[in-house]
Amino acid sequence: MFKICKAKDGQPSAPGQVKIKKKSRVPGVMITQYVEELPNGMTTPDFTRKPIALTIQEGKMAFFRAIVTGNPTPTVTWVRNNGEIDDRYKSVFDTISGEHQLQMPNVCADQADTYKCYARN
Repeated sequence: MFKICKAKDGQPSAPGQVKIKKKSRVPGVMITQYVEELPNGMTTPDFTRKPIALTIQEGKMAFFRAIVTGNPTPTVTWVRNNGEIDDRYKSVFDTISGEHQLQMPNVCADQADTYKCYARN
């Protein structure tokens, strides 16, 4: 089941563009599709493994992990709610496991935040 909405002001849109929200097979993941029909053989990005909430002690290493599928291969980006992802963070893709990681070595208090993973194709 999915819902079709017109794009709202301030969102990238084109004449007649739609915004379709679909539920993923993975609980807590929402898929937004901006075309009514996908070209043959193409799929929207979806998570087969979504990042999980972490509580990490200061000075330790934090890893957020996600596995994303889609055709064409989705581009994965990481964002945080209250700050930038700067050079203290490392975004890594493991070609063997297909896992995207946001690595945070030597975590400190100013990195406490909500982090999100976005996939787009």
